[in-house]
Amino acid sequence: MAGSGGRRWFGTDGIRGRVGKEPMTPEFVTALGQAAGKFFLEKNPKGKILIARDTRESGPMLEAALISGIRSAGLEVESAGVMPSGAAAMVGKEKGACAVVVLSASHNPATDNGVKFFGADGGKLADTEEEAIEALLEERHPSAIPQGQTMEKGFSCPREAFDLYRNRLKGVFGGKLSLKGLKIVVDAANGAAWFTTPEILRELGAEVEVIAAEPNGKNINEGCGSEHPEELMKEVKKRSGWIGVAHDGDADRLVLIDEEGNKVDGDEVITMAALDALERGKLPGNAVVVTVMSNLGLDEAVTARGGRVVRTPVGDRYVSEVMRKGGFVLGGEQSGHLLFFDASPAGDGLLSALKILDLLVRKKTRLGELRKEMKKYPQELTNLRVRHKPAWETLEPLARGVREMEAFLGKKGRILLRYSGTENLVRLLVEADEKDKIRKVQEKLLPILEEHLGESKR
Repeated sequence: MAGSGGRRWFGTDGIRGRVGKEPMTPEFVTALGQAAGKFFLEKNPKGKILIARDTRESGPMLEAALISGIRSAGLEVESAGVMPSGAAAMVGKEKGACAVVVLSASHNPATDNGVKFFGADGGKLADTEEEAIEALLEERHPSAIPQGQTMEKGFSCPREAFDLYRNRLKGVFGGKLSLKGLKIVVDAANGAAWFTTPEILRELGAEVEVIAAEPNGKNINEGCGSEHPEELMKEVKKRSGWIGVAHDGDADRLVLIDEEGNKVDGDEVITMAALDALERGKLPGNAVVVTVMSNLGLDEAVTARGGRVVRTPVGDRYVSEVMRKGGFVLGGEQSGHLLFFDASPAGDGLLSALKILDLLVRKKTRLGELRKEMKKYPQELTNLRVRHKPAWETLEPLARGVREMEAFLGKKGRILLRYSGTENLVRLLVEADEKDKIRKVQEKLLPILEEHLGESKR
């Protein structure tokens, strides 16, 4: 994946790619480990790096390469085995690690993998830090991977690491959270949370059933998890009064299913959490931070209660950056990647779930009732293949068309036009209070996009 800004390799969530092709080769990952090791060694000469991975079959091979590179730079490494990325960030902080590295391609298929870094505080690295690692990477002299060095190929984590994670989560709620009486179906995406999420929910008193919790290295995210919650929705509908919890491969995302089997996305979860925090006076600046993709219904629900919404470009790293600078504690994306800075600077799907489950218990209500606080605006996203990517504002017919349609929608809708960072696509998001308005905008803008940017026009 190409990076953004001044970064060649780092994207919005670490470095990712197809396994076997640069950058996801043992040679490149060894060099990356060496560069990262040099970077963190300078910050903490006596430090240790914690490494975790998800359930992809390429994980052990790439972990061995990463460890080889880091050690060649002079830093010690500890493996936490298979563990959610948010859990690894928490455990690394508890252990005093100078950094945490997670091998995962998140919601991508098993044929991909990736590497993402967290600092000593458990938060993702700043752009400048990733750029510094890239600068060292460009000077790379990859070390050979020691012959015979292999990693454990199972799908578990050390008990000590699990205990640290579990206790840290319980501590967020003062050790008093009880989920007794709640019935939950968990879709673990055959990923890193296949054991941790069900085990902790059961310890807290919930009745739990699990699907997609049989990882084999190849089935991560395959027709399951937060990207494909259809089976989970069916399982919830079979039962009376149950709710669903779905993660992605590294379990930093959360999608909920209400008691009627309806999907509850990240915008709705953020709205629930924001309104509760406003009511309790626990939302600094009365602000919640979301991306430009979030639904306008979130803005309406939050502002109606005296709160405000701050928007960022797409990507949880940008949400995190604004939260840090503004001293805010709640933010996230429509996809279900949520941030609760009062508990951790890293996204953690189970932490996000516990925040909402705690809310259900305190208010003695149902998930289906809480989601009614936000009235969603209809939204439609269209992807169009393009032959080039000029700044669309410089194309006068298109810019004029967008201005005209924005005036047509007024305050009851919006238009978001942006290029994909990884594919030759332009994405047109139209949101309005009525579906007919969305169609009118599409009928106006799509022909213009096709004429001036479309791949078929030569």
